[in-house]
Amino acid sequence: MTFAAGGRRDGRLIAALALLVVILFFVSLGVGPVWLSPGTVARALVGDGGEAARIIVIDIRLPRALLAVMIGGTLGLAGAALQGLLRNPLASPSLFGAPAAAAFGAVSVISLALVDVLSIALPVAAIIGALVSVGLLLLVAGPRASLLVLILAGLAVSSLAGAGTALALNLAPNPFAALEIAFWLLGSLEDRS
Repeated sequence: MTFAAGGRRDGRLIAALALLVVILFFVSLGVGPVWLSPGTVARALVGDGGEAARIIVIDIRLPRALLAVMIGGTLGLAGAALQGLLRNPLASPSLFGAPAAAAFGAVSVISLALVDVLSIALPVAAIIGALVSVGLLLLVAGPRASLLVLILAGLAVSSLAGAGTALALNLAPNPFAALEIAFWLLGSLEDRS
């Protein structure tokens, strides 16, 4: 197989996957508790059709679908960047512990009931947790660390944050806090508009 033939095949695969994303994006606008036909979805997108269909498609499902595509693309780019940096096709953003530390920061805020006091506390705590994990990673591994040391330090930070999250979940002050923590850890695009 020549390089050009492999490049053409890769290009076709990328085009097919991009087309699949577009198709599934439009399918997601019609699928839900209220099923809408493709024609109803198309009419709602251009402003025709009933008010109920327009609200369902434009105000509820479209923001969620756009957010899902943006989040998926961002995670894909982060994974591809780390795979290139580490020269490992199995590398993922969780390798350095930032997602686990962000989850620990958010879970800490939920278990301390700070979300009820200040709604912005949850995303701020998650960002601070991720930044602290990167700082801790650089502190442990050093600024000129080899990739192996960086990966091992990242796994240690990730394990520590995962243990903290499990501890916060087990020591939740009430069952409702534990349920809220579990729902947050699972993730959802519900209530996004």
